[in-house]
Amino acid sequence: MTSVVDNRSVARAAGVVGIVGHLAAATLYLLLPGLEVPYPALYGFQAAWVSLLIVSIWSFRNHPWRSVVIPIVGVIAAVVVRILGEQYLGWRG
Repeated sequence: MTSVVDNRSVARAAGVVGIVGHLAAATLYLLLPGLEVPYPALYGFQAAWVSLLIVSIWSFRNHPWRSVVIPIVGVIAAVVVRILGEQYLGWRG
């Protein structure tokens, strides 16, 4: 009996869910910071979203489970950076 992690079809399905979830998380990278963050820093949020999307798609072939973890860690990091920017850099909408 194989584990769920070793099952290739489950891993592929999880990778697809991760990439779709990353596309859905675009609101946390593009929409919400666009309302609060000034433009030089907003370009950083946009670049982070595109680069993490590329890494998720690139790792989908060999490490599909990584495609699930990357959006989760990226969303947490984006929210933390936005909150810290509000507190310490004065980013207010």
